[in-house]
Amino acid sequence: MEERMILILAVILCVVASTGAVYFGVRFFLMKKSVRSAASDLTEITGQLEENRVLKLEAADRDLEYLLCEMNRTLAAVRKEKTEFERREQELKRQIENISHDLRTPLTSILGYLRITDMEELPDETRENLGIVERKTEALSRLVEQFYEYSRISAEEYVPEIHQIDLGRILRETVLDSWKDIEQSGLELKFAAPESPVLIIGNENAAERIIRNLIQNACRYADSFLDIRLSSEEKGADLIFENDAEGLKEEDVEKIFGRFYVGESSRNGHGTGLGLTVAKTLAEKTGGSMKAEKIGDDRLQITVQWKK
Repeated sequence: MEERMILILAVILCVVASTGAVYFGVRFFLMKKSVRSAASDLTEITGQLEENRVLKLEAADRDLEYLLCEMNRTLAAVRKEKTEFERREQELKRQIENISHDLRTPLTSILGYLRITDMEELPDETRENLGIVERKTEALSRLVEQFYEYSRISAEEYVPEIHQIDLGRILRETVLDSWKDIEQSGLELKFAAPESPVLIIGNENAAERIIRNLIQNACRYADSFLDIRLSSEEKGADLIFENDAEGLKEEDVEKIFGRFYVGESSRNGHGTGLGLTVAKTLAEKTGGSMKAEKIGDDRLQITVQWKK
């Protein structure tokens, strides 16, 4: 009798242990599934913070629920900070635009008065000083114009009209218009582009500004040459600007499109660091893209890509 009781007890214990193992196994599986699902949701939510989604738990668990509650509080704080940052950013751009606009009028007037001044009737020293003032005023006017342009095109309200344009024609005309700047910089120009039209989807004014800014960047930083190449492919077109830049570092390339970033090798101190920022913004707002990379030891290559 005693042996039978021991046997029954052993069977009961085995059943209980087996049931517990199954229960905890299922519980563990559900928790792992919930964690994976929450991790996947978190990836989507952080990529689309504006949708105001929250993390949810598929299987009930007090500790995991507490963790997700804390993560949702963190997400709410991040959304609030992102919204505030965007508000401050837009306000800064509006202020830059307003200040730039207010400065353009008096600067234009100053340049106008300087240019109508009869220099021939003035003493040599006075004429030389007025020449310096005129050059400095022109430089300041260009800087103000860059600030105004940046604040205008980077605003969310700025949506350029997109249509089919001939990039080849725009490139040739802009290079010819910039020939004097290239020549004064002492750069050897290498140019290659198809003779036939290179049709892309973009904006003519934006494309011209992009090309002009890339030329100005090369004139400021290149050492001896500027190589401009345009190629047409089935899906789009690649516009490549390549120049030598002594002392070019990888960190320079990584920061080159950063707002107000100015490299150490600039030929003068009149740069704002906005030229390439404006160019990249325009490329992206007209359906294109722009990237920079270091070629060899001392060459910078900037590629602009557009779709057909």
